Amino acid sequence: MRQPIRALLAAAVAVVAILVAAATSSSAATSSAATVHMPSSAPGSPGTGGGPPPPAVAPSPECGSEQAPDPGPDATVATVPCIPGPQRRPQPLIVVPRSGMANIRSMAFTSATVRSDDRTLDVRFWSGVEPCSVLDHVEVAYGTDAVTITLFEGSDPSAGMVACPDIAMLKQVTVQLAQALAGRRIVDGAA
Repeated sequence: MRQPIRALLAAAVAVVAILVAAATSSSAATSSAATVHMPSSAPGSPGTGGGPPPPAVAPSPECGSEQAPDPGPDATVATVPCIPGPQRRPQPLIVVPRSGMANIRSMAFTSATVRSDDRTLDVRFWSGVEPCSVLDHVEVAYGTDAVTITLFEGSDPSAGMVACPDIAMLKQVTVQLAQALAGRRIVDGAA
């Protein structure tokens, strides 16, 4: 009875390793556009828009290293597998503003990437899951030395009373500017 369970477990581990390797190799494409990283405000400080901060990530151990959570003669030792390929980065969920949301609030963003046409921005931000966290609209204000982008988010009133898990998701919205950026800074209007 033990032999088939071990074989099944070994097959499951092999499938997971293949899926992880495939996912990391498919996310290797990068763009040549410039990225502007915006500082995030401390949670709970004024002007943060109430958005969840990006999740904290613990440093990963070196592949091939042995991990023993409880040292001692009866400790279980595990070896971290080595999976070839680049480090996996979270891929954003592409969203489009949907007006008519309830409880609208400003939402800080983490980065804005300027495309080669100097009029299109890919703005990334951390947010919750729908229908509790839906991008309502984006406001753009043009100044002489800066362009201010403010994201507004709310909840979908047509969803009724629903419970959403408290999970942070990386999202991205494309913002088309009416004027070329022309060297101006990008400012977060919610920060």
